[in-house]
Amino acid sequence: MEYLPKGCLREYLQKNQERLDHKRLLLYAWQICKGMEYLGSQRYVHRDLASRNILVENETHVKIGDFGLAKLLPQDKEYYVVREPGQSPVFWYAPESLSDNVFSRESDVWSFGVVLYELFTYSNRSQSPSEEFLRMMGRDKPMPIICHLLELLKNDRRLPAPPGCPAEVHSLMLSCWAFSQSKRPKFSELGPKLEALRDSRSKVRG
Repeated sequence: MEYLPKGCLREYLQKNQERLDHKRLLLYAWQICKGMEYLGSQRYVHRDLASRNILVENETHVKIGDFGLAKLLPQDKEYYVVREPGQSPVFWYAPESLSDNVFSRESDVWSFGVVLYELFTYSNRSQSPSEEFLRMMGRDKPMPIICHLLELLKNDRRLPAPPGCPAEVHSLMLSCWAFSQSKRPKFSELGPKLEALRDSRSKVRG
């Protein structure tokens, strides 16, 4: 993997919040979306899409990184079942990934919705997906975290709209977090919507 000196997107957002407007965030989101669309077209599932795994080349260009959990889909299936043990970034996971270890392009779309959330919170640690969900479930629960998280998602509890986030962007996040896989948009559908939102920001400023 190539070395990109500006590091990961999570830290870049935290350090440069003052000069990253919504138009720039939407550019990053569009680039990530297009990268994921390409991966999907090659039958790859990333399985660990998060701002910590997006690398910043420069102020206007980000790239998807960390393919340690990526898997090629079997020719006869549109999903992949994880059988090996190991730690998982559960707060970025879709319900079917939490309950059945099933990963697909649709579960990557769910994770992309969480990346959108990270972008528009500038990866603020106090608003991170893990912090928000732990607040929702309470920190004194005896059951495993995954059980509580799955219960929250089944009850339609989702990450809140980031402060100042445009309603259209939050609506896209919510569409990515549809409980049913079939109701989530495809990356090929999200890309044009993100581009249109970014163009509309340009016209407002113009």
